[in-house]
Amino acid sequence: MRYLKLFAFFTLAAGAALAGDPYWQGRDLRHDYRDVGRDYAQADRLRADIARDRWQLNEDIRCGRSWAASRDAADLARDQRALDAIYRDIQRDPADVHRDQRELRRDYWERGYDRR
Repeated sequence: MRYLKLFAFFTLAAGAALAGDPYWQGRDLRHDYRDVGRDYAQADRLRADIARDRWQLNEDIRCGRSWAASRDAADLARDQRALDAIYRDIQRDPADVHRDQRELRRDYWERGYDRR
């Protein structure tokens, strides 16, 4: 137990020391850009799935399959909620990227990397 506490202390100390390092902040910024790209790709897949579900729902309604139409409507609603959540995440991502860029510029300036 004593060694576990020491390990936790040194891990937190190392994390705190690296938290202000511009290299790690730059990696966080690159991760945020990749996250935005993945969100857009996932939104495209969900939009295609929603279009497929709408077509299937209309086909089931036209053919009189009410049990299949109710299943398709539930699937459509689930996909729409997931797409709405992705859109909310996409709207929050630029603010996170902007904040990371501002912190990175400030850290570069404070450390003297920008001064000539």
